[in-house]
Amino acid sequence: MIQISLRQLEYFLAAARYGGAVRAAEALHVSQPSISKAIADLETLWGEVLFVRRHARGMDLTAAGSARQREAQALIERAQLLQGPRTATMAGLLRLGYLSTLGPRWIPAIVAQMRKSHPQVEVELVDGNTESLTRQLERGELDVALQYDLGLARPRLELAHVADLAPYAVLPWGHALSQKATVRLAELARSPLVLIGLPHSREYFLSLFRDAGATPQIAFETESLEMARSLVANGLGVGLLTTRPVVDRAHDGRRLACRRLSGSVARQSVVMVFPRAMASPLVQPLLPMVRSLFARAN
Repeated sequence: MIQISLRQLEYFLAAARYGGAVRAAEALHVSQPSISKAIADLETLWGEVLFVRRHARGMDLTAAGSARQREAQALIERAQLLQGPRTATMAGLLRLGYLSTLGPRWIPAIVAQMRKSHPQVEVELVDGNTESLTRQLERGELDVALQYDLGLARPRLELAHVADLAPYAVLPWGHALSQKATVRLAELARSPLVLIGLPHSREYFLSLFRDAGATPQIAFETESLEMARSLVANGLGVGLLTTRPVVDRAHDGRRLACRRLSGSVARQSVVMVFPRAMASPLVQPLLPMVRSLFARAN
């Protein structure tokens, strides 16, 4: 007999997503002991510690917990597909928007997978910032958009969580802080900062410094992820980013040093956003595909 229930896995994933049993229980509208018991039962069954419990600071996944999270997410997504009726071959036009800082890292793989799984679906790509993509979604000009969840709450929009990405420090190769495994935001603030100047993203990054009691000196602002990386690689400042390309080199080939931030730092939530009242049926197969790509990469 199978000893794991889908509900246990859903409770485990919610605790991982929200960083604790209390917030997970609030999000799922269940009792906190139900979440805690599901996690305890899974830890007993698997013989693994899934979370590090931090007093008054929630819960962080262990290495084993992160591996189980990916496995559980994939199983839940397959179960979700089984809930609905089998449909005919997907076909039509999918208008897919994406935030400019996320797109180059993720969209090509998403489109390639969509084309492989549903060859009769034509994908139209639209690059934009948070404001422009939100306006197009509300007007029905886009079917779905890949964005960070920064000020996106709108009555006419639906948000589907994809992943939570941790911000990290970007340093010129050989910078003094690159000798450390982790970097404190107060240390990063002592060097000139290259800041992503996109609406909402700018405020998010500056809020991290404020929460750490630090005030950075902004040397340059740019809306381009690659321009920010190139400026840093050429020694013109340090950076704070969330999207991380696979290769730690700038466009001109210069090397970058990327380091984790120490302490408790707010993550950025990646979401797929689509119109609530006029959702395209082509979005349904896209969501588990996108979540799977992010889970494999992280």
